[in-house]
Amino acid sequence: MKILRRTITGAATGLLLALPGVALAGTTLRVASEEAFATPAKVAAQSALEHVEKTLPDATGGEVSVQLYPGGALGSEKELIKALADGTVDAMVLSPGNAAGIVPEVQLFSASYLFESYDHARAVIKDDGFFEALAQIIEGKQAGFQLAGIGLTGTRNYYSRSRAVETIEDLSGVKMRVMSSPTEFKVWSELGTLPTTIPAPEIYTSLQTGVVDAAESSLPAISGSKYYEVAPYISLTQHQFNLHLFLVSDIAMSRLSEGQQAAVLQAFREAGHIEIDEAIRLSDEVLAFLRERPGVTVTEVDTAPFAQKLRAVQDEVATGLGVEPLLEIIRSHGTQG
Repeated sequence: MKILRRTITGAATGLLLALPGVALAGTTLRVASEEAFATPAKVAAQSALEHVEKTLPDATGGEVSVQLYPGGALGSEKELIKALADGTVDAMVLSPGNAAGIVPEVQLFSASYLFESYDHARAVIKDDGFFEALAQIIEGKQAGFQLAGIGLTGTRNYYSRSRAVETIEDLSGVKMRVMSSPTEFKVWSELGTLPTTIPAPEIYTSLQTGVVDAAESSLPAISGSKYYEVAPYISLTQHQFNLHLFLVSDIAMSRLSEGQQAAVLQAFREAGHIEIDEAIRLSDEVLAFLRERPGVTVTEVDTAPFAQKLRAVQDEVATGLGVEPLLEIIRSHGTQG
């Protein structure tokens, strides 16, 4: 059976089932996430995947349902992407970094200051040309899965045990914990820090004992892991807007009619857009919580000089990965062009 591999845009949901193909009854998709779900939701992916769970049965006349497996119930993201390829998991959401071993081009998204704001990131994610370009890159790997949606989990920000950052000069000589990525090392070295890799479970004690002076994480991580207790100077550098990729197994899609496939792609594309709004709401909640913590200082940062400093690094990373068209689309939606 033919597998649809293109963006579903402008089609009314009621027309999806009119596409050719033999409808297959009683299919349940196993959809996995490494992130833990809660009531109320603490991660934006929960609202996104619950949208798929709720709307897909209606869009397929009850023929396709969804069973969610959050909290790493079926494995870590790196394990899930392998399960996706062999069909033991039907769909998943993951951070681009955990797909880099199969799709190295996604390392572009580790180049800081690609996005100026949530509005900029939203415009890029909703750009059909951007979606199609990334989908084609993933399709070209013939890895057994395809891109179904793109979302956003929030921003990454700087936090320090000693002082806030307001200018690039404030970063000079700072012992900085960064993620294990050549791009991350390139970015933070360019900004003047002394980057080092430390496993995530050791971040708290490393800050507490002075092994490192600072680190960078998402706001929920800073809050949930209580990094603010040992690094109370939080600077809103917003150097990365964390994309989320919704992937669907080719094996799962082959079990569906073309109309059902179209409905699946539509549901996950919508889920990515929902995740953006939920990420903004949750980030605002966490930021309010952090501002209320005794002894914690939250500093707004003029990020324009940082972004300008790293523009050449973005060009270098994009050229090295062969994804200049992706970078061009991203920049076309920003104020700097």
